[in-house]
Amino acid sequence: MKKVKNTIKIFFTICLLYSCNKTYDNPPINEVPIGNIISISDLKDMFTGSATVIDSNYSIFGNITCEETNGNFYKEVFMQDLSGAIKLKLKASGGLYIGDSIRINIQGITMSEYGELIQLENVDVDQQVVKIATERFITPYEATIPQLSLSEDQSRLVKLNDVEFSEMGMTYADAVNLSTGSRLLSDCNGNTVSVRTSGYANFADDTLPSGNGSIVGIFTIYNSEKQFVIRDINEVMLDSSRCNAGGGGTGGSGDYLYKDFDDGSLTSGGWKTFWSGTNPNIGEWEILFGTIAKASNYSNSNNYACESWLVSPNIDLSSATSPYLVFDNVTRYGGPQLELFISSNYDGVSNPDVQGTWFNLTNYVPNWDTDNFDWTLVPSGNTDLSQFIAPSVAIAYKYTGTNSDGATWEVDNIIIRE
Repeated sequence: MKKVKNTIKIFFTICLLYSCNKTYDNPPINEVPIGNIISISDLKDMFTGSATVIDSNYSIFGNITCEETNGNFYKEVFMQDLSGAIKLKLKASGGLYIGDSIRINIQGITMSEYGELIQLENVDVDQQVVKIATERFITPYEATIPQLSLSEDQSRLVKLNDVEFSEMGMTYADAVNLSTGSRLLSDCNGNTVSVRTSGYANFADDTLPSGNGSIVGIFTIYNSEKQFVIRDINEVMLDSSRCNAGGGGTGGSGDYLYKDFDDGSLTSGGWKTFWSGTNPNIGEWEILFGTIAKASNYSNSNNYACESWLVSPNIDLSSATSPYLVFDNVTRYGGPQLELFISSNYDGVSNPDVQGTWFNLTNYVPNWDTDNFDWTLVPSGNTDLSQFIAPSVAIAYKYTGTNSDGATWEVDNIIIRE
């Protein structure tokens, strides 16, 4: 009996030793094939204009220049090598971070475009990406707004210097309704790029900085419009003195707003136009001779009912003491008076007919032109804005025409200063 018990003890001891030293199978390693290595630039050159599945065994190498952690990007990152950059739409969120050096096998991935921005769709980070190293950060490309190329620089990490937001007193986006915001960033010559911010970004409800300086982000495009996406709010360094000019002009010291239309644009520097009427485009504000804003509802020997607004960007007058507005104007032919309005709660994007509280300044302008049968611009004189000092102020010109009459109005050299 004792011998049997010893035998049982030996058996269980052997079993215990075996179980303690048992080795388990390692999980299979995801071997991502390399295939032929090509540059991002060569890859984008293959794009034919329509969505295409890549059927060749290619790999691209590069570094990640943005990530999803700030909420401004979701299931998307941007990748860059020495030849160019490209947007990656991820199959699932997470896994890639700024500074990651990676390789992607792109066989089976779809290359497409959205608003002319070339992208790779449904990239599976777990199955198609190999992370080679971390903290391999790319130095942003320093450029001016006019230098940015819609083709060569799209998706590139860029730093813009000597720029400022045209629309002040606003937030980056609508964090309450979680809707995307689009805010104009301009240089001192009136060149602009649209800064797009998701309503989910952790800085969406931050107020736009009012100064001038530098900003780092990803340069993107949408239907030939230059756009910019912030990757980190700490890379927005707009804390220096603003330009003297406020969009499309040279201005002078102390000018809060300056618009002379010499750049041939109604909307540079954050200006906007809104129109409604009975005949498409008749009565809209337009550029005359490349340097003057004009509105007229007369076409083909007829007048057409219309309403047309020319609206300034929001400007910060909180540091002003005695601001005033001056502009040049001229009118011909009979019709309603051109009107001037001011608002301190305009959102900067909506039709002023339906948004903002607008005070009518028309009767406060010292000198409106009358029809003297010539086209000589006359100065308006100083319109006192002291009672409208606020962090976010916009002015607007409202043109009205009817089916029976309508004057022609021209406006130039719009300045707010003190």
